[in-house]
Amino acid sequence: MKKIYLGTMENIEDGAVREILEERGWMVQPRDVQEGENDKDALTLEGRLDRTLGYAAFKTERQPEGVTLIYGSATGFFRGLGELLLGSGRGEKEGCAGYHGVMFDCSRNGVLKVDVVKERIRQMALLGYSRLFLYTEDTYEVEGYPYFGALRGRYKREEIRECDAYAAMFGIEMIPCVQTLAHLRTLLRWPAMMGYRDDEDILIAGEEKTYQLIEAMLKSLTGMYTSRKIHLGMDEAFYLGYGNYRKKNGVPDQGELIKKHLDRVLEICRKYDLEPMIWSDMFFVKAGGGDYYNVPADHEWPEEERPDRSVTLVYWDYEGHDKERYARMARLHRKLTDKVCFAGASWIWNGLAPNYAKALDASRAAFEGIKEAGVRDTFLTLWLDNGAETPMQAGLPMMAAYSARMYGEEVDAERMEQIMQMLCGESWEDMLLLNRFDNIPGTGAHNEKFANPSKTIFYQDPLTGIFDRQFGDLGLGEYYTELARKLGEAEKRAGKMKGLYRYYRLLALVDASKSTLGTRIRNAYLSEDRAALKKIASEELLELISLTEELRREREKLWLEEYKPNGFEVLDIRISGVAARLDSAKRRIESWLDGRAEKLEELEEERLLYLERENGKRAIPSCNLWENIVSAANIKGV
Repeated sequence: MKKIYLGTMENIEDGAVREILEERGWMVQPRDVQEGENDKDALTLEGRLDRTLGYAAFKTERQPEGVTLIYGSATGFFRGLGELLLGSGRGEKEGCAGYHGVMFDCSRNGVLKVDVVKERIRQMALLGYSRLFLYTEDTYEVEGYPYFGALRGRYKREEIRECDAYAAMFGIEMIPCVQTLAHLRTLLRWPAMMGYRDDEDILIAGEEKTYQLIEAMLKSLTGMYTSRKIHLGMDEAFYLGYGNYRKKNGVPDQGELIKKHLDRVLEICRKYDLEPMIWSDMFFVKAGGGDYYNVPADHEWPEEERPDRSVTLVYWDYEGHDKERYARMARLHRKLTDKVCFAGASWIWNGLAPNYAKALDASRAAFEGIKEAGVRDTFLTLWLDNGAETPMQAGLPMMAAYSARMYGEEVDAERMEQIMQMLCGESWEDMLLLNRFDNIPGTGAHNEKFANPSKTIFYQDPLTGIFDRQFGDLGLGEYYTELARKLGEAEKRAGKMKGLYRYYRLLALVDASKSTLGTRIRNAYLSEDRAALKKIASEELLELISLTEELRREREKLWLEEYKPNGFEVLDIRISGVAARLDSAKRRIESWLDGRAEKLEELEEERLLYLERENGKRAIPSCNLWENIVSAANIKGV
């Protein structure tokens, strides 16, 4: 065990430093108990604040008695400590213009446990982040509204306060990231909340009871967070005014309506001395003809459609690979306000596995473009769309890579390997294996169109497979079998994340079989190859059911390590459904083999391509919604 003696750390809490070091196997002692010559191999660390250094900058000085870490802020100190843990005993690193953060989505069913939030805070600090956005749509307490986050694992007031105080120890400002217009379907589903609905996802604008609810939300948040900054959401309200609002008031002018709604919310913000920011898209879609990213560079907004200039506009862009797009959009934002922040992508939300290839290249282009346009503040989004199917810990490589970009560094594989080992004790190269689930041959170097074959293959039905013709002849059986082998090797090398590799190894094995299962079943049935069908039913399907059940148990373990238990019921149902349909397929095949069923009608209909060819090449589709994968029958709505 390595020993370190801590001297004076100006403006830095000793406990925060101890937690980081002890977590990484250091024995920490105060400077005044140093044992002299017997400890000549131990490291002695002093910290000195120097306000003349730029924000997040640091430098180290090595003397015979130890190392002095000099820093311009707490962010600089912990960033410098990270470099020391990498083995850099000497050096100097510049700070950065602007503030950089990470956003954790705690609303798409997975609500991070307090201890996990704290672990992520420690990792953020070592990477030089200074802001944490906790995205909570209805997963926090609001006094007077018992249905707000009911049965969703919402955070108690004390839990938020605990995380907020902990973040402050590491120089990280924790900022509430909520919704005050759209993305509130889990709240508006309750009969008691029907009077607040414009449609199933959007609050009704212009109604006093809506603003009473929003005031209660903001009042609750000010009692939890010490930061006066607040992210109000307001994105993707595409049908704003076209539900119950229209029934009462007629056809709306969306541009005017969103501005009036924002102005009312800003009045509440001023009452509670809050500094607001919002996602910017609703002020761009009209100008772009319905497309957020299609606004001409010379566009000018009429005064009645401009947001209040006191509001920070958050320009979010996860898909572009051309820096010119980011530069144009950033300049357009700066026409509306000097307060612009960019939100980039981790791409852990498009399926069962992360899309690192797209995220890494999109971040490269984004930082080149926004820097050119003069936008400095940024944060990385770790969304959990469609049920938190990808574990959030899979976002750690992108946290490391995004940190490199924000400090003007290249994402060098050798350095990333060192950083990941320091950050969580895992291998960058091994983590990137998870990218291979969806970045299969044919998706391009960066999987630009965010194909997610591992999800569609896993969930599709063995007897009525919507994607059978799309993937049946691509050789994915061998591809996923080889991926499972590599994940098994990574699992042996892994530390705390051993369970993550185990889960993904099982997923690769299931996908290896299911990628061709439906095609093989149907071909054997149509050719009356009874021997082949008997083997599939008596051997392969039994093994697949067992593998799927094992996978479900491993996913549950990962969930309970990261999140509160609420929300896992969704994945439990989905994964159990895969096993159940495999069992149903086994029984259906056996019923035909022993003569109880005259025919298997579901196998006789011709299979279609889910997505037609593009430019003469096989298209690899993206389909993120479980209900659109699992069946062609109606599974949502009426």
